[in-house]
Amino acid sequence: MRLLHLVASFALLGVAAAHAQAPSDSDPADPAGPPPPDGPPGGAVAPMPVAPPMPPPASPNVDKGVLEDANSGRSWLAPTALSAPAGTWSFSDFELFLVSGSYAVTDQLSIGATTLIPIVADQPFWGLLSAKMQVIRQGNVRVALHGAATIVTGSTDGFSAAEVGAAATLCIDSDCHSHATGFIGAGFALTESNSSVPFLVAGSLVARLGKRVKLVLEADTGFIAGDINGRANGFLAWYGVRFTSRNIGVDVGFMKPIDLTSSSNDDIGFPIGLPFVSFTYRSLAGD
Repeated sequence: MRLLHLVASFALLGVAAAHAQAPSDSDPADPAGPPPPDGPPGGAVAPMPVAPPMPPPASPNVDKGVLEDANSGRSWLAPTALSAPAGTWSFSDFELFLVSGSYAVTDQLSIGATTLIPIVADQPFWGLLSAKMQVIRQGNVRVALHGAATIVTGSTDGFSAAEVGAAATLCIDSDCHSHATGFIGAGFALTESNSSVPFLVAGSLVARLGKRVKLVLEADTGFIAGDINGRANGFLAWYGVRFTSRNIGVDVGFMKPIDLTSSSNDDIGFPIGLPFVSFTYRSLAGD
């Protein structure tokens, strides 16, 4: 407190000294009078600085962790139940040759398209249309329905199929920066009978390690139900890290098949798995 009193006293003394030393209008030592006030000529009033516009408030239906993670809509390949705000565009590239674009129609509904870049002559066309609808957002739980249709043309025998499924995501923290997801989807051929139905089952974990870095783990397996019954002998393991922000996300890691019936799971030339890289650019509504 003494220090504050001393500072205040010195400030008051400085103001008093300035007034005592300032010449008055009638001071003979200053015949020209006081200097003109600072400001633009002609007495015009200087414009007040304008503050930069504030970004629009985030939608209450979108998690903060989604806004700060451009790849929050998926883990490695399997979808999560998280959804971007309405009006959001995104573009993704997987291993250079697989490209995808998506658009958030509402805070709960997004649509997308994926295809392969033609790299060889007479390459068949492959396209995938997809949609995701978040139907439950309660506490830390998110649930979304997922559907997709794919078509292959230009080959000897064309092919088309559809997939329907659902994803359930549990937010590990209140802002959903870290989350765990389970996904199941069923596939149907559109050009022939479906006496048996293949199912894809995936589980994933996205764990925040730092402000811009996350650990991403995923395991994919499947089974067939119907006239032909069976299940996979193992699963496809994905692991790596995610570098992310509001607009850019980069996943760098490895994909490794795990055969539970074999004593050796080493890939020829790739003992830790096949390297995998994906890139996403996202334009949030209001950016």
